[in-house]
Amino acid sequence: MVSIFIVDLGIVMTSVALPLLLIERYGASLAAGLTFAIRLLPSIVAGPVVGGVLATRDPRRVAVVSTLCSGLFAASIPAAQSLWQVQFLSLGIGIAAMFAKPARLVLRPTVIAEGDERRGNGYLVAAQRVPTLLGPPTVGLILIVGNLSAVFLIEAATAAVATVLIVSVPPLPSANAVGDDAEAGKGFRKVTREYASNTRALFQVTTKDLFMRGATLTSFTYVLAVALGRMMLVVMGTENFHDVSGFYGWMLAAMGIGGLCGSLLAGHLGRAHTGTLYIAVMVVEAFVWLTPPWLDSLALALALMAVTGVMESAGYVLYYAETQVRVPAKTMGYYYAALIPVVDACTFVGTAVGASLAGWSKHTTGVVVAVVMAVPILATARWYYVPPAAGDSARTPAGSTEA
Repeated sequence: MVSIFIVDLGIVMTSVALPLLLIERYGASLAAGLTFAIRLLPSIVAGPVVGGVLATRDPRRVAVVSTLCSGLFAASIPAAQSLWQVQFLSLGIGIAAMFAKPARLVLRPTVIAEGDERRGNGYLVAAQRVPTLLGPPTVGLILIVGNLSAVFLIEAATAAVATVLIVSVPPLPSANAVGDDAEAGKGFRKVTREYASNTRALFQVTTKDLFMRGATLTSFTYVLAVALGRMMLVVMGTENFHDVSGFYGWMLAAMGIGGLCGSLLAGHLGRAHTGTLYIAVMVVEAFVWLTPPWLDSLALALALMAVTGVMESAGYVLYYAETQVRVPAKTMGYYYAALIPVVDACTFVGTAVGASLAGWSKHTTGVVVAVVMAVPILATARWYYVPPAAGDSARTPAGSTEA
């Protein structure tokens, strides 16, 4: 928890400071958008190769090396003398993140006891949400007493501390067995085999387990909808709430507060049926996203965004808990390596399309967000009541159909 909190705090602070640095130096918001695209590009294009690395290497070492590299790239940004150098360093951060994020996800089963998946993942998601609350104001305080360069140095420091904590995490029990697999070794040497291995793992997981099939497919449409919704909030800040300074930041803060509450709440729902909860939080969030374009009250907008944060975090907790239960450890690295690039691609598309769509009609955008989020989950609703296939996992999910 502490490692995730520390490393994410540094990442959030950099994500706030980097656009400010670009605008300060080059005076163009387009530069910030291009840099954002470059940071996502490695995961979208080459993310599937990560599965083979996690299958043949200790995920702890992968997390340590990639996290340290990310911190070093971030610390070098203030020294960059031209835009292409900043973008090159951002590309390096993207490459490092491509390995670090799935490596930390794969390590979750080593620190969460059997039968405690939902509560444990609730705490870990909460650790991810707190930095979204603390990061932006911390950057603001640094700017009052110092300069932007200090922010990037702080990410390097947080990365160093986080790696020390990652080393103390127990090793993945199956790491040695998987690492000795000859075919996995070949996959690591051949990029094309890596793509095939990840695609095969994703196909196997979603074929054998209907819950994972539905959760995987709806994760793509969900992040697309959220990206569209966030761009809608940006447009609202320039039109509906132009008199509210930092409207978008206030909305993100409200979502962060709700997210923290949702992650803790979802982890303490006992043995309530996971499928029912998963459908409910998605549908409720979809309904809430319908309302912002019709609002003229800042207080109500903040309250509704807090609700979306609660639903978002609760959904992630349920998803991670079921994945930990249903996906075999030797397959999990491949699964996440195939999943994350598609998720990043959906986020990128939603961000790119959302601005123009919301500029044309915020009300239509709200409807599109709700439809994209709710229709897939309702269309696949029955899949979330199917228990794991016998023999696929040694664990029984809390709140599964056996309850």
